Amino acid sequence: MRDYTDIRQLTPEIVNALIRRIEVHSKDKGTKKVKVDIYFTAVGLFTIPTETELRAAMDGIRQSPRKFTTSA
Repeated sequence: MRDYTDIRQLTPEIVNALIRRIEVHSKDKGTKKVKVDIYFTAVGLFTIPTETELRAAMDGIRQSPRKFTTSA
């Protein structure tokens, strides 16, 4: 997990390292929605940002987009 502390691009390798399994359930006949369960391997190793923190980060990116660009 320590290898993925500064993720700039989500790759299949990173997804495979962070997600143990994904379960897709049958469609609910009443609502026609499908339940998806995602089991992460790194639960507890990092904190998920709150909606307020995500919005603040997005605002920062919008104000200074060059600061957040990466090169391949």
